[in-house]
Amino acid sequence: MKSFLATFLFLFLSISSFAQLGGEDEVYLSGDMIEPKFNGGGLEKFYEFANKEIDFSKFTKSEKILASFTVDKNGDLKNIKVIQFDNFESATEIMRVLTKSPKWKPAQKGGNPVAVTMKFPFDVKLKNNNEVSQSKKIEKVASDSTVEKVPEYSGGLSNFYKFIAKNYREPDQPGLNGKVIVSFVVEVDGSLSNFVIDKDLGFGTGKEAIRVLKKSPKWTPATQNGVPVRATYSLPILITTPK
Repeated sequence: MKSFLATFLFLFLSISSFAQLGGEDEVYLSGDMIEPKFNGGGLEKFYEFANKEIDFSKFTKSEKILASFTVDKNGDLKNIKVIQFDNFESATEIMRVLTKSPKWKPAQKGGNPVAVTMKFPFDVKLKNNNEVSQSKKIEKVASDSTVEKVPEYSGGLSNFYKFIAKNYREPDQPGLNGKVIVSFVVEVDGSLSNFVIDKDLGFGTGKEAIRVLKKSPKWTPATQNGVPVRATYSLPILITTPK
């Protein structure tokens, strides 16, 4: 058995139903949970703020950028990351704007403030007028689990470990020791999507993890109130090669 498989003892599971935002200010995520608000309004207020603050000279072309951050219980933005981008300078500009964000009104569950992590897409269009537009769908992950039943690989985790061991190709790099972290979404039909390398060791280790995950058979999806919902995994893989 390959040495990196020991990491599965430390498998982190991050589960949440995904909600699609509409035109209303309040969106209920799990019956009694209300999404965070920005400047007294909905998400359109946040995009207005972004349009005013972004320095479009940092962008050389139209592009889509995906950022994530946590709105904590006090309404402050924490754990700000840009997880998908084409250009380093434009990604840095998005980071700068997010760090300048005023406080939000935190999400509430059961009448109490809770921390919520959100994935925010920025669709920057450079045509006649520079602008950053709101994507039709905002993916959001609550800090606490909101699903009744988590997604499951056919045969359980032991079979999943066997699948990884059989298919993962370790890099030809002696003495490599560290962790690759990959997140992905288990869709309502059990397929895997939205692969993101959160931490990479280089030498193709992250790409190899995604290659293997793309070959995965379908899972049994998560459910909420008996209905299949999207759920996200964060998967750390420890890579150790002989010196």
